[in-house]
Amino acid sequence: MFVEPAHSTIFATILMKIRSLFFALLCVSLVLALTRCRKEHYQEDASAKLQFSSDTIFFDTVFSTVGSATQYLRVKNNYNKSVRISRIALESDNSQFRINIDGLDGPLQEDIEILPNDSIFIFVEVTIDPGNQDLPFIVEDRIRFELNGNEQFVELQAWGQDAYFHGGLNSCNDPFSYIIPTGQVEVWTNDKPHVIYGIVAVDSAATLRINPGTQVYCHGKSGIYVYKGSLVIDGDLGAEVKFQGDRLESYYDNIPGQWGIQLDCPYETGIGPQIASIVRGGIWIFQSPGSSIEYAELRNGNNGIQVDTTGVSYTGVNYSVEIRNTKIVNMAGVGLLGQGASILGQNLLIGNCGQQCASFSIGGRYRMDNCTFANYWSDNSRQYPTFVLNNYYEDINQNIQARQLYDSQFNNCIMFGNNAFLTDFNEFVIDLDDAAPSVYSFRYCLVDTDESVEDDGLHFFSMSNNQSPSLCNPEEENFRLSNDGLLMSGSAVSANNLPEDIDGISWGSQIWKGCYAFDSGTPCE
Repeated sequence: MFVEPAHSTIFATILMKIRSLFFALLCVSLVLALTRCRKEHYQEDASAKLQFSSDTIFFDTVFSTVGSATQYLRVKNNYNKSVRISRIALESDNSQFRINIDGLDGPLQEDIEILPNDSIFIFVEVTIDPGNQDLPFIVEDRIRFELNGNEQFVELQAWGQDAYFHGGLNSCNDPFSYIIPTGQVEVWTNDKPHVIYGIVAVDSAATLRINPGTQVYCHGKSGIYVYKGSLVIDGDLGAEVKFQGDRLESYYDNIPGQWGIQLDCPYETGIGPQIASIVRGGIWIFQSPGSSIEYAELRNGNNGIQVDTTGVSYTGVNYSVEIRNTKIVNMAGVGLLGQGASILGQNLLIGNCGQQCASFSIGGRYRMDNCTFANYWSDNSRQYPTFVLNNYYEDINQNIQARQLYDSQFNNCIMFGNNAFLTDFNEFVIDLDDAAPSVYSFRYCLVDTDESVEDDGLHFFSMSNNQSPSLCNPEEENFRLSNDGLLMSGSAVSANNLPEDIDGISWGSQIWKGCYAFDSGTPCE
């Protein structure tokens, strides 16, 4: 009988182990090869969205020399599948910004993949030369993301040329981008422009004083909110304090709606997310104990000046807000809005607004002397009267709430517009509820209404109705008097205490309707 040597058995065992190991390695290799060849599973749903660490990258450094800064954006894939972003790019061709996309230089990269529940980082840089006067005050661009046929954007914003910048990012949960705290006084000087970004708030017992000749530029949805504090705009003739939008291109010279307080707040409904917009005046004053505006000019905003609730007694000698020698023109909404307010206005020009030039509502106390409320708006069909006086509102339960109208006087004013003489339309509307007392009078005013404004010894005195005022060219914002006809004559008995008109021309012995005295030499220049 043949006996196998011991070393042969050992050799056979080793050979079997080698074969087993080889087979295992072959299987692993095949699995890896198949894995590599297998098509990657991507999130291809057309509704797929990326999540961003912020919807706006904001550089709030004020550069005194050539300045550079870097911030980052996190882009997250919240899905259990990978996503392939077909394109990430800066939107502008000649951008001041630079981007690095997960280690790859911009301004454009394509087919960027993010693994399931993973993120990439985009680094954003900006270099600004503040002495470059060709730059806007706020430099803007966007990063565009294209995913499954959809586009998403992240805003990029930085301070531009040299100016004083006030504010920053705000939100519905944190609405004020800058606050002047209680008891503090802040002064804005005229040596450089001032740019408002977001909502600048003046807190209770605080004061914001703006010096003569100061230029104020407001970014979109920006403005000043005065909460129980004081705003002192201290302009002079020839050195007016001017408010306008921050777009400096000539195209924007006469575009309304460029600025004014606005918060866009998202909320959920049964049909999906919606946006509720809270819109207020470009200058919004609430319960001020004493604010004054002298020689100011506001143009191209949403609403001009809004005053809510008085901070002084309705029956006292003082007004919560006093406005003199001020122009508010080309507003998309209302020029001057009072709601239960206490306002003194003298030598005011409020013209060419998309809604009302002046709306005094929910009662309060108002005195307007030599004011021109003239609405020759031409952008579209206007549905609102030039002037409204009202003493009530409708609450959320559709109940009428009337409020007292205290001693309110309107003397030597013009309330007229290019919708005058239309059937069933009045440029001058008095809408009062008898449930609350109303004390008011109009003297030597020129109006358009189908209602009677004949002398009654109580509310109306020497009124002119349904006759076009003699204005030079109101469509082109020239509201000066074109002639000295009797129609435009006012009454010195009802005159304000200012010796000159809005242009510094003496009233002399003759008072006129509106904010301009007639200039016999060059009436329309």
